[in-house]
Amino acid sequence: MYPDKMNRCVIIDDDAASIEVLSHYISKTKSLDLVAKFTDAIEGLNFLVEKKGTIDLIFLDIEMPEMNGFEILKHSQYDGALIVISANHENAISAFETNACFYLPKPFSYTQFLKGIEKFKEAEVRIDPNSYSRDFIFVKDDRLYKKILFADISYCEGKGDYISLKCKSQTYTIKSTISNFLEKLAANPEFVQVHRSYVINLHYLTDFDSDTAVVDGKIIPIGAKYKEQLKNSVNFL
Repeated sequence: MYPDKMNRCVIIDDDAASIEVLSHYISKTKSLDLVAKFTDAIEGLNFLVEKKGTIDLIFLDIEMPEMNGFEILKHSQYDGALIVISANHENAISAFETNACFYLPKPFSYTQFLKGIEKFKEAEVRIDPNSYSRDFIFVKDDRLYKKILFADISYCEGKGDYISLKCKSQTYTIKSTISNFLEKLAANPEFVQVHRSYVINLHYLTDFDSDTAVVDGKIIPIGAKYKEQLKNSVNFL
């Protein structure tokens, strides 16, 4: 079994007492690492913008002076996991509209906190940046790391904050982005981006025209800015 990854956490909450409790709970919980905490919403926003892509989980209060939690998410473009904390239970529905993995009502116990962490772990299926080579990559699926051969991936489809990897045996939905996935493929020229939402494996490309490509039986659109890139990646007679 592979060791648990340390998940980098941030707390943004104008309630200092709430931050103190959360900090204590995080320190007691294996696999969580508190890297920053803010009572000032704007300072929290600036930190998220600066550290974009490096934070795994945010504990975010909704009702704060100067800027509420929803505005922080919007302006930071944060796309990691989120646990909403609030003393106002009316925020529960709005919380899940932000794709939060858990709503933590104040005041909360360590048992309630752990339920939120379990939901976070259940939702966490992401590329492990330290577990790949030129031939394969490991992705975290629930509590297991699964090995995927690059040769088995026919295409990757971006879906907002997630990507789907179409493989021979199944399709994996992973918490990641197209750009992040492409970084892992720098040494694999057979993978070519043909659309803002699609990266294809040329070994599975059967035919294409100016607008679409057929990859593993699926018709995939070709974006205007990617047409030359595709043409330059294949051999012609």
